[in-house]
Amino acid sequence: MSGLFLILILLLLSGVIAYLGDYVGRKVGKKKLTLFNLRPKYTSRLISVITGILIMLFTLIVLSLSSENVRTAIFGLDRLKKQLSSLQVAISIKNEELNSVIQRLSERTKERELIREELEKFRKELEKLEKDKEDLNKEISKLNLERNKLLKDKEILQRALYDISKRVSILEKEKERLNEEKRGLVEEIEFLSSTINLIRSEGIIFRRGELILNWVSRGNLSKNEAINEGKTLLRLLEQIALNRGAGSSNDKGAVWLPKSEWDKLINALMTPGDKVIRSIAMVNTFEGEPVLVNLQIYPYYLVFHKNQVILTRVVDGSETKDKIEAKLLEILSDVNKIAQLSGILPDPLTNTVGDISLEDFYDIVYKIKEKGKKVILSVIVTEDTYNSGPLKIRFEL
Repeated sequence: MSGLFLILILLLLSGVIAYLGDYVGRKVGKKKLTLFNLRPKYTSRLISVITGILIMLFTLIVLSLSSENVRTAIFGLDRLKKQLSSLQVAISIKNEELNSVIQRLSERTKERELIREELEKFRKELEKLEKDKEDLNKEISKLNLERNKLLKDKEILQRALYDISKRVSILEKEKERLNEEKRGLVEEIEFLSSTINLIRSEGIIFRRGELILNWVSRGNLSKNEAINEGKTLLRLLEQIALNRGAGSSNDKGAVWLPKSEWDKLINALMTPGDKVIRSIAMVNTFEGEPVLVNLQIYPYYLVFHKNQVILTRVVDGSETKDKIEAKLLEILSDVNKIAQLSGILPDPLTNTVGDISLEDFYDIVYKIKEKGKKVILSVIVTEDTYNSGPLKIRFEL
């Protein structure tokens, strides 16, 4: 039975019962009937109340008979509440179990993913190993072929080695004979070379690479001024060459400067900045020949100030005189290196930046020896020294 149809029947029956109750109440009131010795007015009211009760009772009976849910709601509400509470507790437990299962499932899923990644990694490594195995098998096959070839080559070489050994024995004897001849020829060549050098060096007035003149120019000249200064430099070189014995029978003078060197000189004199011009002999020049000159041009600047200490060393005066001299020579070599690194231009022939007299050298040797103990030796510049050199020094204890 549908709910709407049931409601309609309840409304209809309630109306009928209400009508009957009202009708009975009116009849009882008109006939002055009494119940339970009550007055008719109260009897009529009692009947109306009983009618209302009957309507409600009838309604509950019809609803209970027609719907199990209504019966449950009226008579089993407490039981439903207890079941609902029990079900809520069970649902909560099941939810916790479900969450636990979901968490374990997530962990298993992650573990499965990790295992899958590991398996994939192992699969790739296995494929790589399989490929490496194939490559190694090919390489082994290739090496076996090469090994067989090398064994054959070894046999051939062993036979060839036996033949070569025989030839080497013969050649060793021939080598000894040739070495004897070589030693004789070397001695003869050395004698001839020394004789030729002696003959050739007797007439040399300028050696190849020899520094003829250092010329300092302030630069920044006009072209005419540069040409005049260049001519002055050439005249000075000419005078030096003539004094040394250079000259020419064909009126070319005692100095020959290539045009490229002359142009380089003029351009350098016209550019700003102080510069030092070094005149160098290009070849060995004999007496009566003109000297061939090339020019080396560098910026001109101060390197060491007067009384500047270049270096200090500890020298032991208790050692022998020979060891003290060797130590001083080592110090002078260090001074030469320091000076060149600082910018002083060395002599092209000797690769030195200055010299010291034997008198000064042995004087300091004897002073150190007289001390008879370790002393501090200082090397001091005696005057302002530019990069053109030479470097002049003194020793101080």
